[in-house]
Amino acid sequence: MGVVENLIVDVDEVVVDPFGGSGVIIGVALERGRRGVYIDLNPYAWLIAHVQFAGAPVDEFRSASELVLRKWLDFEVREVELPDDWLYYRSGRPFYKRRNFNRVSEFFPSDNLRKLRALLEAIDYVRASPDTKLALYLAFDNALFPSSYMKRRGAGSWGVPSYWAPRLSEPQDAYVAFRNAVQRVSNYLRRVRRRSVCYSLDCDGEVYLLMGNALEYDYDAGWTLITDPPFVDEIQYMELSYFYWVWLRVSDFPKIVGELLGRRVDFDFGAELIINPNRGVGFEDYLARLGLFLEKTSVMRRRVLIFHEESGNRLDAIRRHLHEYWGPYREWRVVIPTRRVGPMGGVEYYIFEAPP
Repeated sequence: MGVVENLIVDVDEVVVDPFGGSGVIIGVALERGRRGVYIDLNPYAWLIAHVQFAGAPVDEFRSASELVLRKWLDFEVREVELPDDWLYYRSGRPFYKRRNFNRVSEFFPSDNLRKLRALLEAIDYVRASPDTKLALYLAFDNALFPSSYMKRRGAGSWGVPSYWAPRLSEPQDAYVAFRNAVQRVSNYLRRVRRRSVCYSLDCDGEVYLLMGNALEYDYDAGWTLITDPPFVDEIQYMELSYFYWVWLRVSDFPKIVGELLGRRVDFDFGAELIINPNRGVGFEDYLARLGLFLEKTSVMRRRVLIFHEESGNRLDAIRRHLHEYWGPYREWRVVIPTRRVGPMGGVEYYIFEAPP
């Protein structure tokens, strides 16, 4: 991420990203020789970051995945629906990004549902290190979209940030999708540099992988904050990650991660910092929680926020909040060129920095 590379300036910096996502910011910090503190409340995002930083033994992963691909037929699956996978909140309101169906199960052909359940049980069955098991769960997650009705004919990505199934869908056979995902993860593990990982702040490592609410942590005054907090309602990270969580939670994934972290693993919609009308979370609610975050991080020696937002009124409200909680700060704009067609010719970022 070119924006972040220019923000890391001190050789002694410990970079913390409390909205860590897939780990891009912390990854840049590690590549530049710094230590990183990764925090995210989303178990699926945490899983991606874990495989990126901890990796897994390549030979063990290959052996374990081969065993899964052989053993999955031994697991008879009768129940094809996932438990409690409705795309609705407890209030009865639908997910903000729900479109075609009411349940995650409905996005899969019944044959693929059975195959995926069997593959997941085979992963649970395999004996391997936690790093390898987590890499297998990530490979499984990577097989979910292509084996669903969201898979568009002639396209291979989640093209619309919602639970939308195109008219011309083309689900791939789940076994084939998983086999292909295993190969991609295996190739990645051969390239990735495995880091020394800690799951609490009580040990000494290159990267600290924490799972939790950014508002619940006490931030060290000596750390550097570099983060791009969720903002607009276009990408609902927790809603869209639920597609993966309803599978992970019926596996041994929560148990394995819980043992690493020393606590129960939950999927907490209510703690997410984002605007979601169907949850009754508007912009004023967002600002109130952002203010709490800015207040907690005001002790840090250096603080940087990265926003991508097109609404001038909302940006002005953010600026007022920053001045109230952080005092003086500087601001600049960066445009990253992309292939997207638009007047700016790229993605526009606003950088707010409170210097030491």
